[in-house]
Amino acid sequence: MPYNNSITRSCKPRSGVSLGGIGTGGVELRQDGIFYNWHIFNNEPFATGPRLPFYEDSLLFLVVRYQEQGKPPQMKLLQVEQGYQVAGIASHPASYIFPWLSGVERIDYRASFPFTWLTFSDPEMPFVVELEAFSPFIPHDVRNSSLPAVVFNVRVTAKSSQPVDVTLIASMRNCAGYDQPVKTYRTQIFREGDVLACEMDCTDLDERLSSAGSMALASLSPASSYYTGWEHNHPYYETVLRSRTLPDFDDTPGRNPRNPHTGVPESQPRCFGSLARAHTLEPGSHFEHTFLFTWYFPNLYSEKRGDVEAQLVGNAYCNSFAGAAQVARYVRENLTDLESRTRAFLSQFYDSSAPAYVLDQINSQLNTFVSSAWLTADGNFGILEGVTGERMWGSLATIDVALYGGVAHLMLFPELDQQMLRDHARLQADYGGINHTLTRNFAYPDAVDRRRGRLDLPAEFVLMCLRNFFFTHDLAFLRDMWPHITCAIEYVLRERDANGDGLPDMTGIMCSYDNFPMYGVSAYLSSLWISALAHTIQAAQALEDYAAVARYSEVFERARQAFEAKLWNGRYYRLYNDDPPTVVEQAIGGVGEHAPLDEGCMTDQLLGQWCNHLTGLGDLVPQERRIAAYRAILDGSYCPGGGLRNCHWPGDDWLHPVHPDWWVDQANTYWSGVELAFAGALFYEGLAAEALRLIKDVDDRYRKLGLYFDHQEWGGHYYRPMAAWGLLNAMLGLSIGQGVYRFAPQLPGDRLRLFFTWTEGSGHYNQQRAKGRVRLDVDSGQITLRELLLAGWTGKAEAWLDRRKVAVSTGSGEVRFSFDPPLTLTAGQSLQVRIRSISTGQ
Repeated sequence: MPYNNSITRSCKPRSGVSLGGIGTGGVELRQDGIFYNWHIFNNEPFATGPRLPFYEDSLLFLVVRYQEQGKPPQMKLLQVEQGYQVAGIASHPASYIFPWLSGVERIDYRASFPFTWLTFSDPEMPFVVELEAFSPFIPHDVRNSSLPAVVFNVRVTAKSSQPVDVTLIASMRNCAGYDQPVKTYRTQIFREGDVLACEMDCTDLDERLSSAGSMALASLSPASSYYTGWEHNHPYYETVLRSRTLPDFDDTPGRNPRNPHTGVPESQPRCFGSLARAHTLEPGSHFEHTFLFTWYFPNLYSEKRGDVEAQLVGNAYCNSFAGAAQVARYVRENLTDLESRTRAFLSQFYDSSAPAYVLDQINSQLNTFVSSAWLTADGNFGILEGVTGERMWGSLATIDVALYGGVAHLMLFPELDQQMLRDHARLQADYGGINHTLTRNFAYPDAVDRRRGRLDLPAEFVLMCLRNFFFTHDLAFLRDMWPHITCAIEYVLRERDANGDGLPDMTGIMCSYDNFPMYGVSAYLSSLWISALAHTIQAAQALEDYAAVARYSEVFERARQAFEAKLWNGRYYRLYNDDPPTVVEQAIGGVGEHAPLDEGCMTDQLLGQWCNHLTGLGDLVPQERRIAAYRAILDGSYCPGGGLRNCHWPGDDWLHPVHPDWWVDQANTYWSGVELAFAGALFYEGLAAEALRLIKDVDDRYRKLGLYFDHQEWGGHYYRPMAAWGLLNAMLGLSIGQGVYRFAPQLPGDRLRLFFTWTEGSGHYNQQRAKGRVRLDVDSGQITLRELLLAGWTGKAEAWLDRRKVAVSTGSGEVRFSFDPPLTLTAGQSLQVRIRSISTGQ
């Protein structure tokens, strides 16, 4: 009879939450209990060191040994194992090499960043094992969110009516110097209070190597035991099988023979270390235990680019620690605080009236912080455009992609956002050109790319600098960036606007859509440019630079008039208008033969309006035209149950023909970063039902693909979809501009409770419309209000803080409070608004 089996799509693990800190590298725990995509060693493709040569499933693993009364002991690996490389045994068919050890039969998996929960069960096991894995992630606390550490909380619950001896064992492989044939393994054991820790590294190794460093395991119980320096199932697994505790034995010297003739170390290929906690599990009981896994690989190197050599830039965590054991000690000493604040963030995030799938989708995108962020010893910061287990896609801090995805680090870690922008400003050309990317080298100015590359970069750079200012109201940052902002704008006006209409001239492929030739005035680029001008005018007013106000106000009006005259076709803003033809030196794409008008309807045609909504700068184009354009986009590019493609043209029968010279199809594809940003724009325009439907399609699509924590655009773990964080603001209709907070909630219902963040903290907006009540709760950090506006309400209103009336509403058309001096609320405080007469409008 043949062997029969079936498999479903969900059986194959394709993605999982990445464990680690911001800029520390990480490792991805998936549904099968195996750790994938190891990036903690400064290794390719995440960093520049050599690739790991090992099977990933035996670098870190958990085994449970158990023995029921009157029965021989057994062991279960807490994985659905893949094959012959199992639990450090190089060749392991379970029925042959070590029949007492096999993987579990079933794993039930749940994940919400930064937590992963796995429940391991097996008909042969008289208990169930639950594992919770997380790394600290605490918004507005960079240091404690960038720890090279993972916490494993384990709970074992009895199923048997008889006592069972259970031993939890955590094992790791010493990967220090993994690319070096000559080295000497070293293991150091520490007992401090309730902690047993082993730190593993190598001597006889050049300390400057990217692979030089240490790894540590810690077991948080004084009853813990250890067996370190083992290499093979003989004698390690036989010893474990015979005893319910490990022998407190370090066999690392046995892994370090020396050549008898030369005396040169000839270390064995493998060296493992294990810590264990034993417990007798009574019927109906459970026990809990915690392991820590930490690392310290300080030698992060930039990549060589052009004539700029690779340099040691280091990891930021090496400023605080000198080894993996120190990291473990810090985490243990602060575990209660780190864990409680991480849990509080996740709990507060999900304490919301928003649909669960919207919250899940937003949450999933935070995974990119761990999978893709660099944070160097000098504080330089960037997120890789994309990275998979096979290769890097793009590079660091890609400007056009960061315009979308950078919303997340702006509102969660604004100092990192500022540092990324300072890094780009430092590399700006004297004439104003902006680098497209930092290319994993924070010292490389790409002169060719700045001069002849993407024309969207100056506007995007200006927008990101100024939205940081609008959100933080940090005048010192604005003053520092102002020369770079005006230099970028003047470069475009001087060299890239030949016809003087106030709009940049496109001459081919030269924007984030790097397979879309556009000519003359393009809706995508021009909407960004006009938004950048609007932001610049307001920033100039904040600096009292009235000459700049006058100059850019004139350009803004001229540009806006040209935008309407050249691009509005009665239904939407066309892809481009090159009539009369531009006479400008070409960039990436050739001017070639092209129609003077292109009636393509691009999803991102009004991306600049989304930028304006975030900061409260009002209309770039008339609202009725925006609504018409958005409906045209949905009519032609939205596939219910699928997603929203990037562009369609009149006459398309859904699939637009792909030009033979295009290297990839960017018109017919779904870019989830674009979809999620567009959904935010829909919310701001009052099209909540359409926005929710689109988000649901994106969410369903990635659940079906099994890539829920690994969104794909140009490569995986893509940066652009981090734009999802802006949905929190969009659902609230929230704009933030220099201390002015305006709320116009877009979700239906009398009672609303919506979580949101700003650059100093996080909290909740609460509304009971029928009772005329609004309350702002500050959960963490603080909020400073110069003005508070509540749209959709009319009538007299009062604001109360700590039973004290602090303001009475002013103005008409919406409830408005002005605070002079600004009003600051700290964590635990709430501002309550009571509205006497209530409008019936939403």
